Amino acid sequence: MTARRPGRKRGIWAIALLVLGVMLIGGPIAVLLSRFTATHQSSDNMLPTFVRGDLIVLRTDTSGVRRGDVATYDPAEWGLEGPFIGRVVAVGGDRVSYAMGDAALKLNGQPLDEPYVKAEPGDGGVPFDVTVPGGRVFILGDNRGNSQDSRFHPEHDGGTLPASALIGIEEDQESPLSVALGMAMFAGTLLLPVALGLGIASLVARRRRPVGPHGPVWGATQVDAP
Repeated sequence: MTARRPGRKRGIWAIALLVLGVMLIGGPIAVLLSRFTATHQSSDNMLPTFVRGDLIVLRTDTSGVRRGDVATYDPAEWGLEGPFIGRVVAVGGDRVSYAMGDAALKLNGQPLDEPYVKAEPGDGGVPFDVTVPGGRVFILGDNRGNSQDSRFHPEHDGGTLPASALIGIEEDQESPLSVALGMAMFAGTLLLPVALGLGIASLVARRRRPVGPHGPVWGATQVDAP
């Protein structure tokens, strides 16, 4: 009967945990590369939400754009070169307006709460009253006093852009997908050193102990009979 090889069980566990750890790290990375992109904020138009140099992670699927989303977009319809970044204030069917002296923008007749806006919501002195056509969006910068946005292009359907001009939408770091990806990668980073430790322990056990019941003892010297 052949004795069980020492360290074999630890070796199997090491391989299993190594494979699992690589999958838990590699899987989220593959998802990030296929569904997300990133950009750096290069202007002051989104102060105080983003400052110059901030890294912004964006999902490339823009089909679910909502009011309040921060998005990168192509302003080619306005005759400008982009991409730009701004906040989607209104979507198709919404009426958004601002009159000089108003304390806030109005969305569908109701004051719009915008805690992210720098200074006054209407800062920049550009009144507007736009009903957003279907399939289009109205975009403003959070720094209303220093932002090239929908207010300055009323000749293009009230300053709106087609939803197809959106390039990416900021991914909420607390969204279920972000949390799940983060937890998976964290678990993977914990498993890899455990797998490495078990692998080393398995190798040491195999070197220090005999393979079979009659194998040589570590450090013993064979002596011929007289």
